[in-house]
Amino acid sequence: MQFKLGAIATLAAALAALAPSALAANCYSKTGCGKCESESSMYAARQQFCGSDDWNHSSSLTWGSAHVTLSGEFYSQQECWDGFENIIEQCYGQRDGGIYNYDYNGDSARLDVNFCSC
Repeated sequence: MQFKLGAIATLAAALAALAPSALAANCYSKTGCGKCESESSMYAARQQFCGSDDWNHSSSLTWGSAHVTLSGEFYSQQECWDGFENIIEQCYGQRDGGIYNYDYNGDSARLDVNFCSC
């Protein structure tokens, strides 16, 4: 079976159009705040926030020194899990928080996770 380069490119573009559009986390520029939650605490905040129905409407959560804000809504609960984890994995220990932007099938969300209170 022989594939043509044009057909492969068309198929790749079609598959990309079906996937949710999400940017990698944009970490805050600030770092070094002394009042931050631990990484395990941030995973517990993820469980609290994404495990509830907060993922499907604009909402916020204060978790110790951390603060989570969602503007908009995710298409599915899994998108909340993934976006929140993306922020923790890319930003924790490097910056004081991060933002994850999401857009898919008419749903859009801006998840802002601040690990610290200062």
